Amino acid sequence: MNAGPVRLWQLLDRVGRESIQLQGVISRLFGNSPITPGWLEQVLATPEGGDRLESFVGKFTRMQDSMMDKLLPVFLQAAGERTGTALDNLNLAQRLGFLDEPEHWLDMRRLRNRLVHEYVEDIAELAAALAAARPLAGQLMACHDRLLDYARQQLPRPAGDLR
Repeated sequence: MNAGPVRLWQLLDRVGRESIQLQGVISRLFGNSPITPGWLEQVLATPEGGDRLESFVGKFTRMQDSMMDKLLPVFLQAAGERTGTALDNLNLAQRLGFLDEPEHWLDMRRLRNRLVHEYVEDIAELAAALAAARPLAGQLMACHDRLLDYARQQLPRPAGDLR
């Protein structure tokens, strides 16, 4: 059996689980609240709020890493495309209609570093980073959905994989 399709579907499934988990923590952390320094102070005032924040940061960065570094190159190869640098892959995925704006994905990478390294230091900076991350998380999930839809139609699961 060709390892390419097996690996593709393993990654699609894993990122799908990451997407569900990220969506759950988004609803538990943010609700419909505007993201302000005051809101963030209230979140951090409870252990549960701090845990939700940590969970969001971890799930956001994990899904971003999984999509950009693992799934996207494997997906493009399975679709018969030639892969290159991360930026090349993002530009190709945009041309193929799987993601909207490669620059947003680069923003996600920079944002990941801000969320991980600066959140303890400056509440306003963390609130701004979270306000930027919230819609970008939606873009991650939408991209996964597009890749999954395409794979279901064009790159069927290998025989014997019944998930």
